[in-house]
Amino acid sequence: MTFFDLFRYFLILIVPGIIGAVAFSIAARFRTEVNIYVALIIDLFTFIIMITGLYYFHGVYTVDKLLFQFTCLSFTRIYALLSILIAILIGVTAGLIRRLFFWIRR
Repeated sequence: MTFFDLFRYFLILIVPGIIGAVAFSIAARFRTEVNIYVALIIDLFTFIIMITGLYYFHGVYTVDKLLFQFTCLSFTRIYALLSILIAILIGVTAGLIRRLFFWIRR
């Protein structure tokens, strides 16, 4: 495994959380603030959802099978796009719930 493969896997795992945190900021009406903790929490939820889906739909039971799936370029693209979509949905949902709770509190 080369450095570029590790860097690509790192980006596939981190970027959806950052995009989801931006979606959370927009939905919760934070204009400029993107908290790294929010990004990591959204990343964790996205990763859990994706690994659960891979476990049930593709039969990925080990990390070796996951790395084998990532060697296919079309799978990597689909995984990245689907995880970004899921992260955006999680971010918008959490942002709207946060807005709703602060609206109720007032």
